[in-house]
Amino acid sequence: MKRAIIACGGTGGHMSPGIALAEELTSRNWNCTLLISNKQVDSRLVKKYRDFDYETVDGRPFSIRPNRLVLFLISLVRGTIKCTRMIHAKKPDVVIGFGGFLSMPAMLAGFLAGLPTVIHEANRVAGRVTRIVSWFARRIYLPKGVSVRTKRSSRIRYVGMPVRNEIVSQSKSAAKRKLGLDPRLNLLVIMGGSQGAESLNKWVKASLPILAQKEVQVFCLTGGGTEADSSMTFKSPKGTVVRSLFRRFSDDMATVLSAADLVVSRSGAGSIAEMMRCRAPGILIPFPFSADDHQVENAKNFESLGCGIHMSQDYIGDLLKEVQDVLFNEWLMQKFRHNLELADRADVRSFMANDLERIVSGNGLSMAARTEQRLRT
Repeated sequence: MKRAIIACGGTGGHMSPGIALAEELTSRNWNCTLLISNKQVDSRLVKKYRDFDYETVDGRPFSIRPNRLVLFLISLVRGTIKCTRMIHAKKPDVVIGFGGFLSMPAMLAGFLAGLPTVIHEANRVAGRVTRIVSWFARRIYLPKGVSVRTKRSSRIRYVGMPVRNEIVSQSKSAAKRKLGLDPRLNLLVIMGGSQGAESLNKWVKASLPILAQKEVQVFCLTGGGTEADSSMTFKSPKGTVVRSLFRRFSDDMATVLSAADLVVSRSGAGSIAEMMRCRAPGILIPFPFSADDHQVENAKNFESLGCGIHMSQDYIGDLLKEVQDVLFNEWLMQKFRHNLELADRADVRSFMANDLERIVSGNGLSMAARTEQRLRT
C-alpha cells in the first residue's frame, strides 16, 4: 500500500482539493493522512470523511512585521519537527501540499527526509508557499498560463482543481426542493467563501425587498461569524410567497450550487471549481485584500472563459442591477451554462493520481531507470 501525507488545512479552498485527491488515491488503495489546522472549517469538513487519517499542525501565515515574523518562524520550526516525526512514523511515499501555511512545514520536512514533494497551486497567481517550494518540489501543478521560477520547467504540469466526489450537478428543481425553496422561482446564492464576506451579507439583506418583488429567492452563506441561521419571507406584488434563507455553513454545497440560477461570490479557486462542476453561473466579486490580488486574476479568468462576470467591490452599489440584468437574460444564462460545461471537462483527479503513481514508482529504481522515467514524463 502506498502512503501519502497531504497538507491541505487552513481554509475550505485548501481542504476541498486535498480531500478530492485523497478520495482518488484511496480508491487506488493508497493510505492518506491529511494535515489540517485547528480552525472550525477544517474540523467541520473532516467529520464527513472517515476514510483518511488526520493530524493537526499549528501554523501561522508569513508576515514581514517583526513580531509576526518571529511567531511565523517559531511555528515553522515546530511544524517541521512535528512533520518530520510523522514522516518517520508513517513512512509516506510522497508529501503533497495544497498551498497555505500548513504546506510549508510538511514540504520542508519531506524534502529533508529525501521524499518526493509535490505542490498544487489552484489560483491564477502562485502563492508565496508555492513560489518557495517550487525550488525543490519534484512536481509543481499549476493552472494553465501561470508560471513560477524553478530550476527545471520539466517539473511543471498544468492542471485545474480536483473536486470532491460529492460535488456533482443535480436537477435544479429537485435541489431547490431539497433546500426547502420554491422550484418555480429563481434562486440567487450568495457566498463569501469559508470565512464569509460581511460586505456581501450586508448587500443581500438590503436588497431582499427588491429581489422579492422580482420573485427571486435567496440562499446566503454568511460564514462562521456570530450570526445565527435564519429565514425571511416576503410577498411579491403578485402575492407569491418568496422565502430567503441565511445559513452559516452548508455541508451540501452540491445541492446549493445546483439549485442556484445565479451565484454572487468571492473568487477563491475552490468556489469557482465547484461552481463549474454544478454549472452555476456567477458574478464574482474578488476579496480586495487577497494576497497578490490572486482573487482578481481568478475572476478575470472566469469571465474570459465566458462563465460569468467579474465585478470590483468598489462597484457593489451596482450589483443589484447587474444581478437582475443577468438573471432575466435567458440567452446569456444559457451561454454561461454551456461555457461552464466546456470549462469542466478535464479529469484532474485521475491525471494527478496517475502522475503521482509514476513519481512514487520511481523511488526504488536505479539511477539510469529514474533518468529514463524522468525524460519520458
